[in-house]
Parts: sequence; structure tokens; C-alpha cells
Amino acid sequence: MLSKLSLRNATRQMKDYLIYFITIVIAATLIFSFNSLVFSQEIRSLSKLLDTLTLMIGIASFVVVCIIGWLVFYTMRFMMKRRSREFGTYLLLGIERKRIVNLFFLENLIIGAVALLIGLLTGNLLYQGLRAMLLRLYEIQYHFSYEFSLPATLLTFAYFALIFIVALFLNRRKIRKSKISELIYMDQYNEKELATDGKKRRRLFVASVISGIVGIGLLITYDATFSLIGAFAIIFFLFTFYISFSSGISAYFKKHERKKYSGNTLYVFRSLASKVGSMGITLSVISILLTATLIAVGTGLSFNHLFMRNAELETSHSIYIGSEEKADFSEYKIYIDENLNVTSQWQYNIYKQDSDSVTRYVDPYRDNFRAYDYDTVMAFSDYTRLRDMLGYHKVTLPEGEYIIQCLDYLAKPLAQYNEAVRIGDRTLLKRAVYYETFTQQHWNGNGSGFILVVPDEIAEALPVSHSAYAAMTDEPVTMTEYEALDMIRMHRHETDRYAGYDMIYSKEVVKEQNASLYAVIIFPLFYVALVLLIVSATVLAIQILSEMKGYQNQYAVLHMLGAERKYLSSALRRQLAVYYILPIIPAAVISSIFIFFLCFAFDPGVFQDIAQIFMIVGATLAIFFAVFAIYIAASYVSLRRNILPDDA
Repeated sequence: MLSKLSLRNATRQMKDYLIYFITIVIAATLIFSFNSLVFSQEIRSLSKLLDTLTLMIGIASFVVVCIIGWLVFYTMRFMMKRRSREFGTYLLLGIERKRIVNLFFLENLIIGAVALLIGLLTGNLLYQGLRAMLLRLYEIQYHFSYEFSLPATLLTFAYFALIFIVALFLNRRKIRKSKISELIYMDQYNEKELATDGKKRRRLFVASVISGIVGIGLLITYDATFSLIGAFAIIFFLFTFYISFSSGISAYFKKHERKKYSGNTLYVFRSLASKVGSMGITLSVISILLTATLIAVGTGLSFNHLFMRNAELETSHSIYIGSEEKADFSEYKIYIDENLNVTSQWQYNIYKQDSDSVTRYVDPYRDNFRAYDYDTVMAFSDYTRLRDMLGYHKVTLPEGEYIIQCLDYLAKPLAQYNEAVRIGDRTLLKRAVYYETFTQQHWNGNGSGFILVVPDEIAEALPVSHSAYAAMTDEPVTMTEYEALDMIRMHRHETDRYAGYDMIYSKEVVKEQNASLYAVIIFPLFYVALVLLIVSATVLAIQILSEMKGYQNQYAVLHMLGAERKYLSSALRRQLAVYYILPIIPAAVISSIFIFFLCFAFDPGVFQDIAQIFMIVGATLAIFFAVFAIYIAASYVSLRRNILPDDA
């Protein structure tokens, strides 16, 4: 009898709280798919750098389990309140409290078990998508292959067992300790308002707004202490804003009487103020979760752009080594000749000009960053040899002229630089600006951001800044080979401390490093962000759908008073839109400002213009609203069908 009743009630709850059930399925899908990445030997064999992925996903999974655990506990407590009168009635009929507790326990276990089973099936499909993305990052062709991971399955099962057992245990205690009278009237209780006095609410509302403004200002100072204080100020703002929001609504409409009585504004905002007043803490928590979601998504997109730009700008050589003045590269060459199939190689010097006029000109375009206090110079013969190795088109340098080779983001300002350059007793005019990738992103490269290319006899008369060695191979350089070269660097450092500052670059290793960083940072960030988003949307949806019966009565009364269905439909849309947007607006504003200034904190050249930063912010909001809109649409369709049944 108990099992049949539990199964029936579990089926009914899955229908009544379909959005919650779907969210648990999505959570199981995400947890299983990311656990499968951790235990996949294929993924771990892609790069040694992916060893950190296990730790990062483990940390992300801990956060996800805590978030999903809170959602399950919150929803169970919510469902228990809604069914408390039913449980109280069972007690009045003489059913033992223990059997009622077991009934509730079994119902929720059935829901969790069904969601977990579906999640394991869909999780394998998502894992294939994540696997395809990772293989593409490492430029490996993807082939579908079904893979059942027993460790991932067991770990996912353990996570869900922990989540549901803890949530059920905490809710069982509530049922066991509640009196019959408390159970019968529990569904009529709302959150306790922390600020009941009107004057205190108004003061708190003003204080919350000031705290939010100050918090944002401190958050973007790029100072760790001030940013931490700003974060706490923003959390204070988000909590107190919703607790005191109802006073803000009344104060606004006292000053705008006409707006208050126009259309269906009075009904929409009266019901909104009532709803916010009864669930201020819940909205505060949701807004904090949404802020964290948007920051996580924006940070992930920002770092994705950073990694892509680094891979693009760093070097095009299979091997590039920059060392001190007139360095001896023989140790490196011996290893390279013995272990790599070199197709071309070249050793050369970078020279220093006795002026920094071009460096001073470009400083403002790269935040006044400079690696040298002089302009760097390269001989034209070395330049043409390197361009030939890299497969770039041939260039010429007539007598009395010079070329500028630079990073792409400096090409536009340097194209406008038309000053002559004086080297020794020679004056040279600018011929052209080229901006192919040329190992100019870091110190000891072919200049820092740019280099002047001049005739050989002029360059060789200058003092040497540093020496460089470049090579191209017919097979990609592996991480093992790169590490062997780095070991040589460390050995050189033991005998010559300046040699320890050699810079070693490889385009293949740079790609692998950036692909690994992408996986280690971006995947966990989006993992947590998606869970935060669906949890926030689910709580909002459950709250709005729980008022279904109340809305039915309200809209029925309005219809009886003569309100047309067009009016009721408009009121419902506005009511739902304002309810969902209310916790989103502060989160969107705070996170957009944070992401904007985060992008400014990156190295010069990562973002070539401010439009790219706006694109990151816009993409963050677009991804967020694309997922959130699904929950809004589902809530609206459900409400419209039940509240306005005759409206096709």
C-alpha cells in the first residue's frame, strides 16, 4: 500500500514540478558527463597538462553538489509545505508519523532515482559532445565511440545519494517535530519579513542602493583588498535590496500617481510587491547565484579569447630560443639535430638602437608597457631568411628605407607613424609595416611588439641586444621534446645564471598549452555556471507555479468584474516578465561591469579594440538569456494554459 501510494505521489509530483524534475535530470547529465571526462584515459593522454583537469573538475563538482543539494533541499521543503495539510490529515486519520515520513522519503527517492537514470543516459551523449570539443582543440579527428565509465557512474551515484539522503534527512526531522496543527497550517506561512517597519525598509532600501554603487566602484579598482570589500558590499546590496524592495515600489508610485493607475500596472505591481515581501531572502539568494553565473560565463569567454589570442600571437616557429647577447646555442642545437627533423634553421642577433623614439610612440597603444628602453633592430638578411622559413611573401628594402614588423594590434598606429629614423649617420624613411606573427609578444623575442628592419651594414654596426635561434621541423614538437629543451636551459643556468633567462617557444606546444588551459579553466567554469543558471531559474519557476491556484482565483475575479481576456493575458505577461527580470537586472548590471573591467586587465593586444570587449559582454548576456528564456517560456505556457483555459 505504501509503495503504491509513494509511486502515485511521485508520478504526480513529477508532473506538478516538471521543471524541477527536468533540472535534476540536467544536473545528473552534467555531473556524469564531466565525471566521464575525468576518468577517460583517452582525454588524459592528450596532454600531460590535462592532469590538472581532474582537480579542477573535482572542485567544480564539489560546488555543483552543494548547489544541487541546496536546490533539492529547498524544493523538498517547498513540496512538504505545500503538502503539509495532507500529512496533517493523515495523522488525524491515525496513520503513524513514521509511515508518513517513510512515504515522503520513498516518493523523493523515486523522483531522484528516475532523474538519475535518465541523466546517465543523456550524460553519455553530452560526454561525446565534450569529448569532440576537446579532440578538436588538439586538432584530432573525432569518431563516435560508445564508452561506459563505471567509475563515473559510481561517483555520480554517490553524489546523488549524498544529496538526496542529506536533504531527506533534514526534511524528515521537520515532519517528525511538527505538530498536527503546524502541519495543517504550514502551507499558509511565508518567509518572515526581516524589515517590517515602513521607515526602516525605506532607509534599508536607500542604504542597499548606496552599498551597491560603492561595491561596484571598489570591485573594479584592480586592488585585491578593495575588490574583496566591494564583493561583500555587493552581497549586502543584493540581500537588502529585495528585503526592502516593496517600500521602493510604494515610494515610486506615490510620486507617479498616473503610472500607478494606468493599464494593469496597479494589479501587476501590487501582486509583485506582495510576492517580493514574502520571499525577499529567496530572491536575494537567486540574484547572487545569477550574478555568479554571469561572471562565470563572462570570465570563461574572456579567457577563451585570451588563449586564442596567445596561440595566435606568440610564435609561428617550431622552435624559437631567445638568449643573452652573443649566446652559444650549441647545447640546444645538438639535442635538436639528434631528436628533431629540422627543415630549416637560423641563428641571428637582435640589435639595439641608440634611441627609443618608436617605442615612445607606441607606448600609449599598449598601456605604456615596454621590455626595452631602446628600439630593437634586425638586419634585413635575417628578416628575409625568417620570412622565408615561415612561408611569408617576399619583401624588398630599397636603399635609405626601413621596415616595421609588428604585432597586429599595433599595425594601425604604426601605419600612421611616418617619422624618419636616424641610425648613426644614416637617415632612413619608412617603407612599409607588416604584421604577420613573428614572435614579438614577449621579452627576448624579435622585438617587443615591433622591430625595425634596416640594411645589414647599418644593423651590424649597432650593439647587440640579444641573440636568437629559430627552426622549423617537419613534425610537430611534442611536450616531451619541449621539456627536454627546458632542462637544457636549466642546466645552462647552473653554470651561467643569465642563460637561465633564455626564452623557449614552440607553436605546437603553445597550441597544446592553450588547449589544456582552455579545458582546465573554461570547462569547469561553464559546468558551474550552467548549474547555477538552471538552479536559479528552477527556484523562480517553482515559486511562480506554486501560486497557480491563487492566480486562478485572482484572474477569475478580474474576469467577473469585466476584464477582457486581452487585458488578463497582458497582465499575466507583465507579471511574469517583471517577476523574472527583477533578480536579473542587478545581476546583469554588476556582472557586465565586472566582465568589462576584467577584459581591460588583460595584457595589451588581447583585445584589439573596445568593440571586442562589448562583444564578450553581449555574448555573456545572450548565452544567459538563451537558457533562461526556456524556463520563462515554460512557466508562461503552463500559467496561461491553467489560468486562461479558454484562451486559445
